[in-house]
Amino acid sequence: MSYSERSDGSEPTIGERRWRAGAVGGVIAGAAMGAVLHFGLGLMPTIGALVGIETVLAGWAVHLFNSALFGGLFVALFDRPFFAELRGDVGGCLSLGVVHSALLGVLTGGLLLPAAIAIEGATALPVPTLPVPGLTASFEFGAVIAVAHLLYGLVLGRVFAAFTLAEGAIGWLPIDPVDR
Repeated sequence: MSYSERSDGSEPTIGERRWRAGAVGGVIAGAAMGAVLHFGLGLMPTIGALVGIETVLAGWAVHLFNSALFGGLFVALFDRPFFAELRGDVGGCLSLGVVHSALLGVLTGGLLLPAAIAIEGATALPVPTLPVPGLTASFEFGAVIAVAHLLYGLVLGRVFAAFTLAEGAIGWLPIDPVDR
């Protein structure tokens, strides 16, 4: 049985393949983004603290879970006829991924993260979330977060293309390069 088959041996529908692409793409993109956040800023314990467990392992679990959900959100937003032309080639999928990650950066940084901090009873993150001119650490924080989100979007878009486009195949992903 190939990776793209169901347990009964049949091929998944286009819609099923896109949802799988969103979830798997979200996790792979989340791993890339998480590496930037972890090694660039050491943020995994802080992410874990959002669920009350301030450890690197909890941070990774929360981050990858959210990454899979946000990969699904990518499909929910962009699996519409209006975006069909963009979804039709690798460059368009990359563009949609970048737009999606930019929107996520604004949504998570401007709404969800502050709400989660308030729910946990904290008053702020251990580092400022908005760069203030003249403060190097704040600028570095903002730059790393921006690069991490950009990387998430590019990887998500690329993996989505690999799952949904015949010309988008990636050698190390165990999926059949067939016309999708």
